[in-house]
Amino acid sequence: MPFTLFRTPTTAGACDARTATPARAFGLHALLLLTLLLVASALSGCATQEPLKPYNPMGVSGKVNPEAEKYFAMAHVLWKGGETCTEPEKAVAYLNKAIEIQPDYWQAFARRGLAYSEMGLWDEAFDDLTRAVRQHPSAENYAWRGLVAFRMGNQLGARKDLTRSLELDSSQHRAWNYRAAVELAEDEIAAACADFAKGCSNGDCTGMESARRQGVCK
Repeated sequence: MPFTLFRTPTTAGACDARTATPARAFGLHALLLLTLLLVASALSGCATQEPLKPYNPMGVSGKVNPEAEKYFAMAHVLWKGGETCTEPEKAVAYLNKAIEIQPDYWQAFARRGLAYSEMGLWDEAFDDLTRAVRQHPSAENYAWRGLVAFRMGNQLGARKDLTRSLELDSSQHRAWNYRAAVELAEDEIAAACADFAKGCSNGDCTGMESARRQGVCK
């Protein structure tokens, strides 16, 4: 899926996390822009290194309707190895059914938001992740919403969500890497490299390796 850094808002209104800031020249040279694109592409979409938690495919917890969990499980297996959403449209169809049955199923909203992100539907992705954050304000949900805000062009909103994610869990590797991409977009090279290093020390060196290959971080 092509990486889309900015998206112009379709409606005017109060400033929130879906309001895009004007595009600017990042770094004033092609190398920095290329690094930003590579890093954001590597960290984007519905990729994840572990399943959403808690996850109970048998419905024995009594907290989620078993039929809703069945549809969630059918969508969940489309993330092969937990890394790549192979069929986001099909995942959305299954998750629609899960949410119809269980309207407060935050895991389904979060996962559907990631599938929408894979499809480039940023408004839908942001809305679903906002529902997930409201129902379950976890570090991971804030990190994913921060990524979507960044890809919509709202760096301020993205930074706010990513910082909140790290306040909740300083070991949240996605938030370190996503915030580094925001800092890279704002020419804050030292801060970006420091955050990439934090992400790497917490188990995800994707961003640091990309930045090093481009000569941005040492």
